[in-house]
Amino acid sequence: MTPNRRRPSYTLLEVMLVMAIMVMVSALSFPSLDSMYGYYKLNAAVDSVRAAWALARAHASTNDLPYRFSVVQGQGNYRLAPDSGDYWSGSNTPIPEDPDNPPAVIEDALPRGVRFSMGQSGPSTAGNSDDENTSTSGQVDSGSWSTVAVFMPDGTAREDVAITFQVKGATTTTIYLRALTGTVTVKATEEANR
Repeated sequence: MTPNRRRPSYTLLEVMLVMAIMVMVSALSFPSLDSMYGYYKLNAAVDSVRAAWALARAHASTNDLPYRFSVVQGQGNYRLAPDSGDYWSGSNTPIPEDPDNPPAVIEDALPRGVRFSMGQSGPSTAGNSDDENTSTSGQVDSGSWSTVAVFMPDGTAREDVAITFQVKGATTTTIYLRALTGTVTVKATEEANR
């Protein structure tokens, strides 16, 4: 007969200790992952607005008519369309005069949790929940749009613009539009939103 040998295994105490360490490590890494996610959402928001501005300048010069970029203050919705009452009255978008080269009409929203604020220091809405105050495209009342910039056919804008982007866990970022040249600069502030 062979002696009865015990098979090596882990005790319940060892398994619980390893699980406790794994929970502590994940709890310590969550804040850094959360802030990193906010950073990527903020960069995506800045890039989408810069792309919309470039599109507005291009269509303004191509179609030879001014384009308006508007936002909903304190939210993440924006709209780009020709600077004509037909496109901003709240009725259906009018039929373009040239069907081969229709004007651009874009209505979109920033990533969830990212908010617009006008100027360098506007009212902070970064403490709002990620889903709060952001309407999906097509559900914004026509009277709630605030005109931010109007791009002229010669490549300029009517006036200088500063838009601040805020999101929980990331540094507040402001983009500036220089009216005379149409150049866009991005500047991050020191303080992060909590």
